[in-house]
Amino acid sequence: MDIQEEFFYSGCALKPMRLIDVADLIGIHESTVSRGIKGKYLQCTWGVYPMDYFFSKGIETTKENTIIAAEGVKEEIVRLVEEEDKRNPLSDQKIADILNNKGIKISRRTVAKYRNILEIKDASGRKLFG
Repeated sequence: MDIQEEFFYSGCALKPMRLIDVADLIGIHESTVSRGIKGKYLQCTWGVYPMDYFFSKGIETTKENTIIAAEGVKEEIVRLVEEEDKRNPLSDQKIADILNNKGIKISRRTVAKYRNILEIKDASGRKLFG
């Protein structure tokens, strides 16, 4: 909870956190952490989350050599899709280009993977005609 403190207070994006980070912090093996969170949930102001929700891979950014959590990147993809011109929706490559211009190093394939996880249709499936 200490590592994700900002999330609990303001609901902002999660920080990258790996099982090994917590294991090192409390002095136990990574597999013990994994077993300890399995099937456990945490309730906070923003909802009820499985404990493994708070463990995510990070994506490197070009700004100050920082890392952004994958959940934060997914939120950016959702925001871009919500704000796009529905008559000319953004392709996965265009979304990747926009994120790369913002300093988030991401490939088109990773954008497609996250879009599928988020159950967002591809550009042709989001296009409105007329």
